[in-house]
Amino acid sequence: MKRLGWTGTVATLLVGFVVQASAFAQNPEQYQKRRQAVRDAMEPDSVLIVRNTPITDDSGLPRLDPNFYYLTGITEQGSALVLYSSKREAQPGGGTGEMMAAGTRVGISGSGGVILFKPVPAPMFRPGQVGQPAPPQPAPEHPGFAPGTVRRSSDFQAFFERTLLTATRTVYLDYRRSFTLGGPMTEDEQLLKGARDRGATLTIKPASMLLAKLRVIKSPEELQLLRQAAEITAAAEREAMRAAKPGLFEYQLQSIIEHVFTINGARRPGFTTIVGSGPNSCILHWSENTRQTQPGDVVVLDIGAAYQGYSGDITRTIPISGTFTKRQRDVYEIVLRANEQAIEMLKPGVSMREVSTKVRDILGEGLLKLGVIKDKSETFKYSLHGPTHPIGLQVHDVGSTAVLEPGMVITIEPGLYFPDEGLGVRIEDDVLITTSGHEVITASAPKSIEAVEALMKQGGGIDFRRYLVPKIGTN
Repeated sequence: MKRLGWTGTVATLLVGFVVQASAFAQNPEQYQKRRQAVRDAMEPDSVLIVRNTPITDDSGLPRLDPNFYYLTGITEQGSALVLYSSKREAQPGGGTGEMMAAGTRVGISGSGGVILFKPVPAPMFRPGQVGQPAPPQPAPEHPGFAPGTVRRSSDFQAFFERTLLTATRTVYLDYRRSFTLGGPMTEDEQLLKGARDRGATLTIKPASMLLAKLRVIKSPEELQLLRQAAEITAAAEREAMRAAKPGLFEYQLQSIIEHVFTINGARRPGFTTIVGSGPNSCILHWSENTRQTQPGDVVVLDIGAAYQGYSGDITRTIPISGTFTKRQRDVYEIVLRANEQAIEMLKPGVSMREVSTKVRDILGEGLLKLGVIKDKSETFKYSLHGPTHPIGLQVHDVGSTAVLEPGMVITIEPGLYFPDEGLGVRIEDDVLITTSGHEVITASAPKSIEAVEALMKQGGGIDFRRYLVPKIGTN
């Protein structure tokens, strides 16, 4: 096959980003529909509070609160959203009316059931204004929120405390908890205790549980973003296959993968990039990526690009020398068969318990034929994880996928692991459940033995060596 130079390679990496990126942004009406759906799902006379506080992921990096982003599309830290139930119960002395009255007492009124608290940008001073008082700042605004429903984030704390004091029904809130009995209470726990000590009779329920039921079904706009994340992730898998060769460090393959992410507008991974070679291929969430690959290794590439908040998740296992050994091929074919036959089962109404059983049976039958086990009940020794999870705003997204419905997006990821041999094989795809069946949105990442080996022989991938500089103090 023709080898691609640097320019040609970059062209193959730009998976429609320049043309399509702006078209994929979700419009304000989508977020309005979601907020209304939440309000309709809430208990009568209840209030839901979601704060955009950073969440630390497995890489130690802060991420936006996915529930807040799902309902607003806003990325500014320090923001908060308050939703009042659209259902009322005509009972005197409490409920939504009293809680909204609490909002009026701190200057929040006319909300129409929705209030957004948002930081106000610092004023810019022009020459001649030094020493003069800053002019009053106008109330913040945001697309999709009616005039008068957006307030300064500096007003939120007083509103929050007043709501806790006056609520007599359910408050949906994910609050920070302490994890030791003898340790200090979190600020949220202190506020809740203070409210109850003053006679508040509110009931706290997790906001995340209510939102999970809605988030598990993706809208058409979300599906576009997930498809784009999947395409970018698949492009990174292909580029890693082209570049792979013995002697590369795992972190060098990681850098190639994440370069493809960035150049296509996915400015960060959806989770910590996993490049596990040799013995590390058997460590499920290996993230150190420090080992130098050796001839004959397999390398597990478990990667996902985060595109406008939505994550892809693809795993491919490749032979670093370009060709699978017979042993590697035998194990790979078992895992591939489990992956493909599980995907074929996917359609609305199918139970994931049935799919999991199918995967386990295929893996067990394969291990029996290889002589690794004597009974299929021993399969768990070599298959160390479940075969699926939902994906979306989080790589392990929320919501139950026990019975499949149209609009769900899940992974299928069987694996077999032999630590004594330094041989781990995992193959993972992202699959959309459609009204008539399924769509594999990661199909452009090669996974058959023939396709993987052919692409690795093609070469033409990013040559990291052009960026290497000699170590100081060496000849």
